[in-house]
Amino acid sequence: MRSRDAALTDKPLTELSRDDIIEFSKRREEPEWVLRRRLEAYEYLRSTPPDPRIDPFMERVTYKTFIESLENPVLPTEEAIRAAERLGVKPEELEVLASGFSIDVDNRLVKAVLKFFEKKGVIFTSMDEAVKKYPVVKDYAFRALHPRLNRKTAYHVMLWAGGPFIYVPAGVRIPQPLQGVFIIGREGLGQTEHTLIVLEEGAELHWIEGCTTPIALRYAVHLGGLEAFVKDNARLYVASINNWLGEVHHMPVKRAIVEGRNAYVELTSIAFYSTTSNTSPRVDVEGENSKAVIQNIALYRDKQKIYSAPLIRLNAPKTSAQILNRTVVRDEAEEEFRGEIYAARGAKGATGFMSCNTLIIGERAKSITVPAIGSEEKDAELSHEASVGRISYEKLYYMALMGFSEEEATWLIVNGFFEPVINKLPIDVQIEVKKILELALLGH
Repeated sequence: MRSRDAALTDKPLTELSRDDIIEFSKRREEPEWVLRRRLEAYEYLRSTPPDPRIDPFMERVTYKTFIESLENPVLPTEEAIRAAERLGVKPEELEVLASGFSIDVDNRLVKAVLKFFEKKGVIFTSMDEAVKKYPVVKDYAFRALHPRLNRKTAYHVMLWAGGPFIYVPAGVRIPQPLQGVFIIGREGLGQTEHTLIVLEEGAELHWIEGCTTPIALRYAVHLGGLEAFVKDNARLYVASINNWLGEVHHMPVKRAIVEGRNAYVELTSIAFYSTTSNTSPRVDVEGENSKAVIQNIALYRDKQKIYSAPLIRLNAPKTSAQILNRTVVRDEAEEEFRGEIYAARGAKGATGFMSCNTLIIGERAKSITVPAIGSEEKDAELSHEASVGRISYEKLYYMALMGFSEEEATWLIVNGFFEPVINKLPIDVQIEVKKILELALLGH
């Protein structure tokens, strides 16, 4: 044990050596194929120039701090559950055996309950165990989030730890959402969890994940990842709720591949607070007559710096895509949105639509929207619309005449602005999101 601890140095994560990565994998007792993926990511980082959107944040985290956060999580399960409640997960819901619920504290899966569905062949376990136990994991892990996709993904693959593996066999429909909560409990790179979802033919899954901190942190980075594979006639719904405290930099990597025909994927992000955010969810639609939707609702405030770049690629005939971005920017927050829908050659009859709507509150808030559509296929129809506006004095004045205070009127306008996206969520999630949204808008 002393020799292993001797490897813990104060060098930043941007200066790790090949031997450090090998030692890291050995500490975790991983199979050889996982180490190969980590080393591939390491070599890619060595061969490409730094990315100003990711590398400066990694420089501030030491290898020693990162390892300590993995091996010595500071929160007991009870505190993790209390933190989960901040994301709308009720205490009584945590103990329902038929609903899968997991909590990942500083990358350690500390609770997973899924007994009813085990009889149907559903697998819901930690990725740490899955890479050692289930051969199917090797067929999919790091194929969508491959190590050479970009530097942010490479950092994730090189340093991932924890997270759930969810496998739903053919024809199995899970009627209620499975839920996961990822919690950062200490300073540094507190989250690199990797979520892997595989839906076989005709399967259906609603996965809801929440990210939070139980206390305000001085500095933390979230670099979690999610990759999903969806087969014929399968349907996947993912909702991610983020509500951080303190100086937390939110930089997840997400990608879904719709391999099957007549399949559907929906990725929804609900963001309330992080010091900075750098998100680039991506869906590749490979199966004919399949559909992908990426939607985001968010309230940006204080001095947040937000960069969002969703991408949907349509690579097969009769496929369709929607990107929906609906945000409120207030105070001195700054948002930069760069969405893209792309139709590849051969995607005959493909359709795509992007809608970007931003509501600005205050004189110092800023929003830049740059939607992009591109096509190699002449028989494809892609379009977009964008709007940026402020809450008008006339609306506030009219509502004041009806007896509403300015604060109440602002809340009603914002609530109505988000309604089209929120109404698509499961009813329990709708209620809790509206509660968090109201508190965030009022500055709580």
